[in-house]
Amino acid sequence: MFQISANDLKTKGVSAIEFALSTAPEAIVWVRGKDKFVVMDIAHYRITTTCVNAC
Repeated sequence: MFQISANDLKTKGVSAIEFALSTAPEAIVWVRGKDKFVVMDIAHYRITTTCVNAC
């Protein structure tokens, strides 16, 4: 899974997320060296939530 630093997100914005999601369906945003958030493409999100709600 691709990791994006909070600083990269601050300086590069959405393009950092787009680049990360071009290589993997999910990316982790880490803040001060710790995993903090997960971002994903909306299509992947819908598949994930559909699977969770169906189970």
